[in-house]
Amino acid sequence: MARIHHHLMMAVSLIAVSFTFSQNAIAGYPDFSPVIDKAGKSVVNVITTKEEATKLVPDNVRQDLEGTPLMDLLKQMYGDRLEEKLSGKGPSLGSGSIISEDGYIVTNFHVVEGASKIVIRLQDRREYPATLVGSDNGTDLALLKIDADRLAYLPYAATNATKVGQWVIAIGAPFGFENSVTVGVVSALGRSLGQERYVPFLQTDAAINPGNSGGPLLNENGELVGINSQIVSESGNYAGLSFAVPADVVKNVVEQLKARGSVARGWLGLAFQDLDRGLADSFGIKTAKGALISKVLPNSPAAKVGIKEGDVITEFNGREIIKATDLPPIVGLIPINSKVPMTVIRDHKEMKVSILLSKYTQQEGAAQAEGKKVSVGNKMDELQKGITVRELEDYEQSALSKDQTGVAVVYADAKPWATSGLRRGDIIVSVNSKKIDSAKDFYQLMREANKDKSIPLLVVRPGEMQHYIAVKF
Repeated sequence: MARIHHHLMMAVSLIAVSFTFSQNAIAGYPDFSPVIDKAGKSVVNVITTKEEATKLVPDNVRQDLEGTPLMDLLKQMYGDRLEEKLSGKGPSLGSGSIISEDGYIVTNFHVVEGASKIVIRLQDRREYPATLVGSDNGTDLALLKIDADRLAYLPYAATNATKVGQWVIAIGAPFGFENSVTVGVVSALGRSLGQERYVPFLQTDAAINPGNSGGPLLNENGELVGINSQIVSESGNYAGLSFAVPADVVKNVVEQLKARGSVARGWLGLAFQDLDRGLADSFGIKTAKGALISKVLPNSPAAKVGIKEGDVITEFNGREIIKATDLPPIVGLIPINSKVPMTVIRDHKEMKVSILLSKYTQQEGAAQAEGKKVSVGNKMDELQKGITVRELEDYEQSALSKDQTGVAVVYADAKPWATSGLRRGDIIVSVNSKKIDSAKDFYQLMREANKDKSIPLLVVRPGEMQHYIAVKF
């Protein structure tokens, strides 16, 4: 009986502790209603009409949904009709954020892209026709204007004020359910999603779904910390990973769109990659931080100040560069023709350089993906320690820049070459930052290299960005 009583007392004690904990947790939970009451007036519905015929499931959406249960269900329901084009004017609904009392509204570019008519519906149900002031595909942002005044608007949060772990509030119209509110925390800062390389996305676990796009992400003070833009999900619906364009990027883009209807960005004329531990070792750098330069375009701003392949940018405009994807968003926020200080490591030494940003052109894209299809060919050289290389054929040489030469990899299936990521068909253009003119040069440079540390090889691979590979013996 005493044993039962003892367990009963423990159970009562645990219940009491749990109840006390729950009370404290509830008491400490923020009340967001005052913020939502005020900020909600600045959130709008963006209703668009598109004249052109579209498919029931657009091709770009279908590509994302292919192989998911939702896509399987749609195929069962609609069959061949999924391929048919629907004619007529189809309205769609997104969200937007009022950012000035005179009627400027920011939303996502994908919300209004291709729209023949845009209507803004305020929280009080008033509707206004909207004009597209300008858009920026690089950040997926668009600026709209309605003929109204004395509107409630959202102030921007202070730059760099948002921290991981802070509460955030999302307001929008997911699946058409207007003025819906979800709450979460800032999960991470500076996320890169690839296609919008100028956006250091803010990640949150606040629920974002189709229809939330263009709506605000707010802090506890009701300030705009971001514009809800994307989710990562296999189903196409919320899965705990939501992303917003941060307020400082939004503000910069809005100012440019107001001024000239488009966005102009500076560029460096570089291709770069992350500096992993092996590459850091091969370049004699203690910490694997920075952007490793793998390509410098001729006559570019970087070339004019003497930046070379193999240099590592560790600081740009006073901001530390931890990984390669940190660099484009910083460059994108700096006005064209600005002279910007940066710190570079070359040959174990730190250098201070000032670079003049010029306007971004399509040339920069050429630095990101070079080369043509390369086959192995028949012309081989000697076999040494698991790798065979040969001289380049004319068509392979044409895939390189005018000042580049190199050798083609015929065989690299043994250690350490295979484990380094080197592939058959790769073109090696330098060893330890020394150019290669022939297979003989390659083998000679490898013999001379210090095998006690990783050896950096600069590689051109068809369809990919020129990049470094570290070989560790």
